[in-house]
Amino acid sequence: MSSPIVVKGMTKRFGDIVAVNDVDLEVHRGEVFGFLGPNAAGKSTTVKVASTLLTPSSGTVVIDGYDVLEEPEEIRAVIGLLPEDGADTHYDRLTAAENLEYFGLLYDVPKEKLQNRIDELLEFLELSDRRDSSPGTFSTGLKQKLSLARALIHDPPIVFLDEPTSNLDPIMSRKVREFIQKMAGSSNKTFFMCTHLLSEAEDLCDRVGFISHGRLVEVGRPADLRRKFWTKRTFELQLATGDLTKAQSIIQSTGLVTSIQVENKRVVYVVEKAERKNPKIVQALVEAKFAIVELRERIPRLEDVYLKVIGGDN
Repeated sequence: MSSPIVVKGMTKRFGDIVAVNDVDLEVHRGEVFGFLGPNAAGKSTTVKVASTLLTPSSGTVVIDGYDVLEEPEEIRAVIGLLPEDGADTHYDRLTAAENLEYFGLLYDVPKEKLQNRIDELLEFLELSDRRDSSPGTFSTGLKQKLSLARALIHDPPIVFLDEPTSNLDPIMSRKVREFIQKMAGSSNKTFFMCTHLLSEAEDLCDRVGFISHGRLVEVGRPADLRRKFWTKRTFELQLATGDLTKAQSIIQSTGLVTSIQVENKRVVYVVEKAERKNPKIVQALVEAKFAIVELRERIPRLEDVYLKVIGGDN
């Protein structure tokens, strides 16, 4: 089965401005893919091209087997979209439930299923008590939740989300993340998500892509990107007994570490090629009669990787 999102050599220009520059990207079915980058990097433009709101200047974009230039209507039927300005795109003359019903009918959701779908989404997003209210009376956060419900009303296999948890409180943000994970895992849905929240991407995404100045600079699983950009790894060593300063001196004398210090009753050191050198460090301590309670690596966050790849562009 082909990948649901395939981008090859896609470029989008606005006059002399190149918003997206020769991007190649393939998103796998059933995964949550995070698209990360500073403001004006090309994230939202990429989503707009993939969701047929814009046409590419060159290259190809194929969504669920359909070409964005040749088959835009077929693509619109199989995708859900929460746009960057999703909180401001409702019909205020309709109620929240009527907004969802209207879009559900546009997507040809059978009437016998549509009301149940509306009820489920309103309940999950804690909007049931506002179902008969106009979105014009909603806060920005409530509008954002209604926009998410609208993106999912027709149960699409592919969903594009541009900052899905913006304007949501921490509890609802967590519920939305859990919902996305559940849908991706159980329903084999594919989520393409732009976010500026690096912690959210780390918790939620199977893979991420970093885009800067319109160019896709890195793609991979967060763990793989950490290994790629952190050849020097930091470890914390906890000892049962013994002089930490002496332990520090013993480790330093092996010549295997690039830096070492004592922090919070632990010896902290940085080493390259840890798989080869750590056993020798442990052996030196054991031979010196030290009892080791724990040797734990400090795992860099996705934010650290992002800053290393993107630098100061944001």
